[in-house]
Amino acid sequence: MKTYEFMGCSRSGHHSMINWIIKNMVGFQCNWHYKLNWMTGTDLWFLGEANHDIPLSFDLLRNNKDRIGTLIVGYEDTPWDYTIFREDRIFIGPNSLEKRDEFEIEHLSRVIFIRDFYNNLLSRIKSNEKTIFTKWDSGQPHLFEVTEKFLFRWKSQARACVENKSPYLRFEDWMNNKTKREQFLWETFHIKDRYGIHSIDGTVSSFGEQSGVKSNYDENLIPEEIKKLIRDDNELHYLIGKLGYEYRQI
Repeated sequence: MKTYEFMGCSRSGHHSMINWIIKNMVGFQCNWHYKLNWMTGTDLWFLGEANHDIPLSFDLLRNNKDRIGTLIVGYEDTPWDYTIFREDRIFIGPNSLEKRDEFEIEHLSRVIFIRDFYNNLLSRIKSNEKTIFTKWDSGQPHLFEVTEKFLFRWKSQARACVENKSPYLRFEDWMNNKTKREQFLWETFHIKDRYGIHSIDGTVSSFGEQSGVKSNYDENLIPEEIKKLIRDDNELHYLIGKLGYEYRQI
């Protein structure tokens, strides 16, 4: 199966960007109803949050592998080099994937979707406050990491972008820069943007009617202990700047 691995931090807008890609591949969007979603009438499948409940991810793939022509595997809140297809969960290269023969993987690309650090952090904080999401197996609130683990994961993905280790798309460019998003789509998937981004579905915004890329920053929402982590992290400041984002004094 032809395989793409997509990664992004939760609340980064990556579901919208992925649905835009899917729509340009097959003409319609994914509804996100299931962990493994079939784009009906095509050979394209999307495995979401594959790093959550890995045994289930493999059960679903094994049960459907004869029907899957192209597979998009989505990872959330992982380092940039994470993969489920190696026992150590570290991607080295396509030929290093230990599950390659079992699933007849033709690895096409790994792709990172990234968002401004501060807006991504605040979206996670706001979602936790509103308890927007619940865990599927228990109904308990699904809360996002907002401390050291989030900083580590965002930096891992940002570093890979800065070092050109993987194709990537900034959420802000997807929203506001038609030239950049069309260039990304063509260079990464060899398809043209036939639909634009109007009416693309993601998941519910943490900010409701105020969702967007510029209006959500409110320093007062960030707890003091997290502010200190940010202030003391020089690598974070460097990566924010190298990706063209604004470093904020907090």
